[in-house]
Amino acid sequence: MTETPIDTPKKRSRLGLYLMPGLILVLCIGVSVWWTIATRIVDDRFTRWIANEATAGRQWSCANRSMAGYPFRIELRCDGLALEATEGRLKSLSIGGFLAIAQIYQPSLVIVETIGPLAATFVNGQSLSAKWTSMRSSLHFETPSRADRVAWVAEGLSFEGGTPSLSGKLGHTEFHLRKIPVESGEATDLEIAFSAADATLRDAPPPASADLHFVVKKGKILADKPSLAGLEDWRVAGGEMAIDQWDMKRGEQTLNLTGTLSIDETHRLAGKVDFAASGLGDLMKQFNLAPGGMSLGNGSIKLPLQFSKGRILLGPLKLGDLPVLY
Repeated sequence: MTETPIDTPKKRSRLGLYLMPGLILVLCIGVSVWWTIATRIVDDRFTRWIANEATAGRQWSCANRSMAGYPFRIELRCDGLALEATEGRLKSLSIGGFLAIAQIYQPSLVIVETIGPLAATFVNGQSLSAKWTSMRSSLHFETPSRADRVAWVAEGLSFEGGTPSLSGKLGHTEFHLRKIPVESGEATDLEIAFSAADATLRDAPPPASADLHFVVKKGKILADKPSLAGLEDWRVAGGEMAIDQWDMKRGEQTLNLTGTLSIDETHRLAGKVDFAASGLGDLMKQFNLAPGGMSLGNGSIKLPLQFSKGRILLGPLKLGDLPVLY
């Protein structure tokens, strides 16, 4: 009688038991290495920025500086940020600090929380102080040193300073700036929007509000060279500001502007703006802006406001001469 051989069961590979833990371990090591490298790069760039500022006569310092956020965020915290300047109009500045946050999977987008209060002094002896409930900014960088989108939002902002002393408060305030994308070539136009609510000066009621939206054509020149020389380059290049919305309101007083402005060869404003207002008659007369000194009352007016050949015209009437801007 022939015996049937018994199949010996094959041993199952234990590779599958270690594959997933191994992948997790490799991922953790990779994230840790990337986070360490990224934080060192950020810290080094901030150090180099401080050094570059020092060569320009601006000495920045942090009372306490740290990096955190492991494993998925990069957080740069600076407590007690202070500036001592030997160049320019600003003499000193200090704030409570800031916290800058970026995700490791999207390092080009940085969120910054600014901690108050702020105190500043100027070379002319004036000072400025400010405080706020919250203040946040977001910056999207197209290159390591250049942002193409900036947003700033503040709540409960109040300030005091100047000579004579001027104080004010702002409720909710926003500022947005971005390069207008183009299909080909390099974006050169900048889009800017600003809004403010519950704004008061010297606690004088009623509060005011503002909504502004305009496009600075060829504004990249100004962004790359924020100086009088840059302003001249912008003028020569044919730069202009197209005002899509300029709405301001305070109680029964309203002001609405739309139009286009530029700078002429004599360095004065040039262009045309459609001017619509209500409730501003007495205010215009007070500042000698009423045509011929006549009373406009507090009704509504709508006229073209022109800046031409060194003159400012409201309709056909001359309001005054335009000063040289620079």
